[in-house]
Order: sequence, then C-alpha cells, then structure tokens
Amino acid sequence: DQTDYCPLCHQVLEQDDEEVIQLYPDARVATRRFRLFENIVLFLSIVAEVIGMYVDVTMTKQLDWSLILGLILIYANILLRLAIIGKSGYISKTVNMLILAIGLLLGIDYLTGYKGWAVSYAFPAGIILMDLAILIMMIVNRRNWQSYMMLQIFMMILSGSGIVLLALDLLVYPYVMLVAAASSLFLFLGTFIIGDRRARNELKRRFHI
Repeated sequence: DQTDYCPLCHQVLEQDDEEVIQLYPDARVATRRFRLFENIVLFLSIVAEVIGMYVDVTMTKQLDWSLILGLILIYANILLRLAIIGKSGYISKTVNMLILAIGLLLGIDYLTGYKGWAVSYAFPAGIILMDLAILIMMIVNRRNWQSYMMLQIFMMILSGSGIVLLALDLLVYPYVMLVAAASSLFLFLGTFIIGDRRARNELKRRFHI
C-alpha cells in the first residue's frame, strides 16, 4: 500500500527510487537497541538503590531517604518503559503518568511523616494541569476535539474522588480541590454545550446509546 510508515513498528519507510517501492525497516534492530537500553537503566537503578539502602542503614540505622530514592527510580523506569518507549497512545500515556506521579508524591509524603500536602496540593494540582493539557490538545487537534470527551469524564471521576476526601475532612487545604473539581466540570460542560451535536454524537458512540 501507499502508507508512509510501518503499521507494526511505526517507523518511517524508506523508498527505492529505482523500483518505486517502499521498503519496510528492520524493526528488530531498533527493538533490540531499546530493550538493551531499558535493561541497562533497570540494572543501574537496582545498583543505585542497593547502595543507597546500605548507606542509609549505615548512617541512620534505619531506612529513610533510600526508600524515597527507590520510589523515584521506580517512577523513572516506568516512565522510560511506558511513556517513552511504550507503543500505547499519547492519551493513555498521559493518564497513566499522571496517576503514577500522584502515587509517587503520595508515597513521598507518607515516608516523610505524612503532612497531607500530597493529597491537599499535589493531587488537585495534577488534575488542574491535566485539564489544562486537555484544553491545549483540543485546540491543537481541532478536527478531532470530541475524542477528548472520555478523558474529560475520567477527570471528573478523579475530581469526584477528591470531593469524597473533602467530605471526609482528609484535606488540609480544601480550596485547591474545589478549584480542580470546578475546572474538570466546567471543561466538560463547555465542551458538551459548545460542541453541540458533535459532542452528543461522540457520547452516544462511546456509550453505545
């Protein structure tokens, strides 16, 4: 066919001017190269964590900052494998990395005595930044803006969990979460109302109504 890139490895095809055919690249070479890089990073992360734990125990007689280092190294390896080398779509990558980042900050907050800053500030700030990113992606991808409506619904659900935490009085400073919930709600309502028929058709298609 006349595609410009390989449907399997997504690399750009080469063209032979003499025979006017498109040649598929050797995807195995690139895959092996990335796999080797992943394994090297994983090995160095394990070595760094073991050394950090040894130094931590030797100096403080307990595991303290080395556990935080471990969380950061785990996040870095997942970021490399999922967001950079992974073959999933950019929307799913963005959502997964947001959830992992919030989990990382919650873990750091817990290991440092749990002051509540991760739930009260980092969690709603992540929601606000994600809503802003959705808005930017919709502006950039104007022809297919309705495809981001499911992501908007997910952000409202995520904001709803923050409202539950607010109702349980688990937030130190509740106003940031209220702003996050409002941003998710207004972004969806704005898309639904301004999008009119295209927005309704997208929801019907997604939910098989």
